[in-house]
Amino acid sequence: MTKTKLIFVGLAVALVGFLFAGSASAQDQTLTADPASVPEAGTYDITLTPDGFTAAGTNLAVCGTGDPDVEWGQATLMQHCGGFGSSQDATSGAFTVEGVEITDAGVTFIIFELVPDGQSALVQVNIGEAMDDDMLADTGVETSLLVIIGAGIALAGVMVFGLSRRLRTL
Repeated sequence: MTKTKLIFVGLAVALVGFLFAGSASAQDQTLTADPASVPEAGTYDITLTPDGFTAAGTNLAVCGTGDPDVEWGQATLMQHCGGFGSSQDATSGAFTVEGVEITDAGVTFIIFELVPDGQSALVQVNIGEAMDDDMLADTGVETSLLVIIGAGIALAGVMVFGLSRRLRTL
């Protein structure tokens, strides 16, 4: 195998590894609420502050649950929020949502784009004290995937090295 072919095979293996590795980009969008919690059920004016959004075409949904264990998706939006909410420019800074009915179940505010993998953030306002464990951004990829890709690249390197040594002995 010539050096050119070895370099080509090495670059192809590295490219495949990079394609499957994915990016480790953090969700830079955040949403904060003031007040972060309320003393009792009732109607409140909540000031929301979105940060890190670059797309102005976002929606605001006010959902009737503050349960942190809810998996948010399209079906959940329909169930708890009654739809996709109303248009809201997330790049314009803080704004106030007036007359929000907060029940014993709490409330969740979601700002999101109506595109796959679009920018989004949510904040929950519940009765009592604010939750201590803030939601962390989903970053990176699964470690097991990186191990498999690394092992594949190492195996390909060993194979190329073995083939090149075998050709020298012929």
